[in-house]
Amino acid sequence: MNQRQIAQLAGVSTATVSRVINKDKRVSDATRRKVQRVIDKNFYVQNLNARNLRASNTNTIGFLVSNFANPFFIAVYSGLEPICRKQGYNIIIGNTNEDVEQERKAIDLFLQYRVDGIVASFVQPDETVLNKLRSFNAEVLMLDRLLDNFRSDYILIDNVNGAIEQVKYIAGLGHKKIAVIKGTDFESNGKFRMQGFIRGMEECGLPVRDEYIVSGDFLEEAAYSAAVKLMHLPDPPTAIIAHNNLMCIGAYKALKDMRLSVPEDVSLIGFDDFELSEHLQPSITLIDRPIREMGEMAGKMLIERIEKQYTGEPREVIFPVKMRIGGSCGAPRRTAR
Repeated sequence: MNQRQIAQLAGVSTATVSRVINKDKRVSDATRRKVQRVIDKNFYVQNLNARNLRASNTNTIGFLVSNFANPFFIAVYSGLEPICRKQGYNIIIGNTNEDVEQERKAIDLFLQYRVDGIVASFVQPDETVLNKLRSFNAEVLMLDRLLDNFRSDYILIDNVNGAIEQVKYIAGLGHKKIAVIKGTDFESNGKFRMQGFIRGMEECGLPVRDEYIVSGDFLEEAAYSAAVKLMHLPDPPTAIIAHNNLMCIGAYKALKDMRLSVPEDVSLIGFDDFELSEHLQPSITLIDRPIREMGEMAGKMLIERIEKQYTGEPREVIFPVKMRIGGSCGAPRRTAR
């Protein structure tokens, strides 16, 4: 069933069918109801690919996420989606699971659908993928992760100072044996937070011990293994810093499974809120940020670009972070060696 056949059955022109589908206000209510009855009776669905090839704008935005299991992206979406919907834009989600090949496929899908814009939390796109993005008309806004070799608007948080605050809070409780479960080394969040960790340790006059730096790759499972490794060291840490929410969850589960008490045996501090963080026993101390607001800002800035309301130089927005105190941190049980 196509639009021409719908038009024949309804006794109208194909142009009228198109206007009904696209909610054109120039169609009378009686005609709209007649055409819609034929559409509903014949289960007609518009061929978006064909429409997108003809249209200069598709009113579609791609949302590229590195891991949709991460509560951060769900919260971002809760801010992004209402802004886009209000302005008449639909959202297609591409989930990469921190995989470069999946990222390439997701971006290809966005471009096949001829999206008008992309809110992107990149993994590690190569120059071929970036050149493809540059050659299309789709606007791009980088969210949470920054690429040095790609120019676009971007929204970040103050990662460095957030990581410094984690260290200073833990050190202020008397901890000297402080470990960190870090993210990946190739993307901006991982690099910036490690810079903050090292600066924080230096400012507190504490040594950075190689055996206390373990990778969790921003993933819950990897962080679980990392926490087990740390606590089986001959001289285990008295405090663990996790550099994102999934790694904090993984570390928390590992400590509980090892029957270690938090914070009596080891303190734990996270980065980014997550569901139930305030309801765990103990509740989690963490670095918090205005995630929903980041999604709202991303939607507003991207639509301004798409609709040519702003055509200037790339803009940068860096949101501040704040410490949220829970019960997962306390003074070390005994003096550190």
